Amino acid sequence: MAREPIPEELRRFILTSVPSVPFVEALLVYQGAGGTPVALETVASRLYIGEKAAAEIVEQLAAARVIARAAEEPGYRFQPATPELATVIEQLAFFYRTQLVEVTNVIHSRTLRRAHQFADAFKLRKDT
Repeated sequence: MAREPIPEELRRFILTSVPSVPFVEALLVYQGAGGTPVALETVASRLYIGEKAAAEIVEQLAAARVIARAAEEPGYRFQPATPELATVIEQLAFFYRTQLVEVTNVIHSRTLRRAHQFADAFKLRKDT
């Protein structure tokens, strides 16, 4: 059976808004908690990373308005800023579970493109 291609809207979202695979993994931790606050320590342990790295990712998620600080408990909860954002995150979660390689390839293509742009800045060019 042929796999469903990643929708163009989701592909654009990944290319413009997803900086890394750990970002997606942390996002899915919050989404999977169903609105229950998740502590920074939990994110760090679930992603097998240090708390400092987890804190940076949590800050990125908060800046992207995907999570919000929980008022009653320490930590953050999944709270997308708009229904449209919630919908695209649901799509991302589905495709990440079912087409992990394809989604991570899109994420890494963004990073690869930036690396090429950075390297191109140092190429010596002949003045003609």
